Amino acid sequence: MGVLRLAWLELRRFRGPLPRLVPVMLMLVPTLYGALYLWSNWDPYGRLNQVPVAFVNEDRPVDVRGQHIDAGGRLTEVIRTDENFKWKVTDAKQARKGLEDGDYHFVVTVPPDFSATLATTASAQPRQAKLLMTLDDANGFIIGKMAEVAKTRLQQQVSATTQSTLVQQLYGQTGELKDQLARSADSARQLAGGVGTAPPDQLREGAEQLAGGLTRLNEAVPAPPPAQAAGEDARVLGAPVTIEVTNLHPADLYGRGLAPFFFGIALWVFGLVGFLLLRPYNPHALAGRAGAVKVALAGWLPAAALGLAGAFVLYAVVQLGLGLDADDPGLSLLLIALAAVTFVAIAQFLRAALGAVGDVLILVLLMLQLTSCGGLYPVTTTPEPFQALHPVLPMTYLVNGLRVTLTGGEGERLAVAFAVLGGYLVVALIATVFVVRHRRMWTMASLKPAVEL
Repeated sequence: MGVLRLAWLELRRFRGPLPRLVPVMLMLVPTLYGALYLWSNWDPYGRLNQVPVAFVNEDRPVDVRGQHIDAGGRLTEVIRTDENFKWKVTDAKQARKGLEDGDYHFVVTVPPDFSATLATTASAQPRQAKLLMTLDDANGFIIGKMAEVAKTRLQQQVSATTQSTLVQQLYGQTGELKDQLARSADSARQLAGGVGTAPPDQLREGAEQLAGGLTRLNEAVPAPPPAQAAGEDARVLGAPVTIEVTNLHPADLYGRGLAPFFFGIALWVFGLVGFLLLRPYNPHALAGRAGAVKVALAGWLPAAALGLAGAFVLYAVVQLGLGLDADDPGLSLLLIALAAVTFVAIAQFLRAALGAVGDVLILVLLMLQLTSCGGLYPVTTTPEPFQALHPVLPMTYLVNGLRVTLTGGEGERLAVAFAVLGGYLVVALIATVFVVRHRRMWTMASLKPAVEL
């Protein structure tokens, strides 16, 4: 028998509706891993207008030399029409809560003295105004890098608004200077025309007006700054606003920020590999008198025990070798332990129910979770299909929970992560029990399987 004939017989082993899908699904694996992942991350920076960002205006307008300056209000108007991010104008309390809950990826705040500080840029002692940007790595590490883009674009918007404010001030000062010059010139003409003809009281009054006008001019035109201050003034005038960035729960290191994502991949892959070597249930026990629950648990426990051990070894290696330094090591270990046994239970169910097709489906689910769990870029920057999958796949909750335990953050998200992963564990085990019960309904095909070459 030739090589091609033998190869064709190997492919013909996959008989029946589900087995016939195995070669097709294997053929699609490169596409799933290549094209699907590229699709989800093709242009995340081009979808920043889907990233929710809170904007808080606490600025108090000021009146300077007859000019009303409301730089915070002007910037708020610009933000409302800006399409670079998905801005939400709100108050400080709601913004802080939204940031902690993950509803906003960062918060931009206009402080109360923003307008007052900007008003000094046209004075003899200009000061640099500040905007505040608040991040939280518990919402994702890469969003901090995206915030750099926001910082640059916001700086451009602020510069435009600031220039408008400065022009307003300078225009007001110019008008005041023009009025003072006109009044002083009139006083000088009146004084010159009245010499020799006007009474002494009128001459004295004209002289006083001229002196007053010159005094007001001297006050309106600030003295040039000393040489050592000129450079600082130029710096402030060149960049009248700076953006100060703070992080509620900084990950500090790139690896620590991405650890939740890679922990999720590692634990899911173990479930796949585990049931390539272990059986999802013992066929002898299936034919015996043990209950379906007992048979299902007996198939799950070996892989679950190895998965737990593997998860703890992974954590120890990353901690001792790289310095993970979790904010809460105990909860981190508990969460990865729950994820390990849950992912094993899901893999057991798919393998028990679908056989080889289940293995391929586990691979497909891995790919879908890599693209939809928000482990790298915010899920709001991915296409809509991945956003729809985000809340229903288990890896999402491991990533969200580990971000809290590793870097700190809001406890409600951690509670949700434990609850959802625990729910998946229970459902997967119950589903496997039903599969075992179904397998006990023997058919002629199962008693006398077809002989294959």
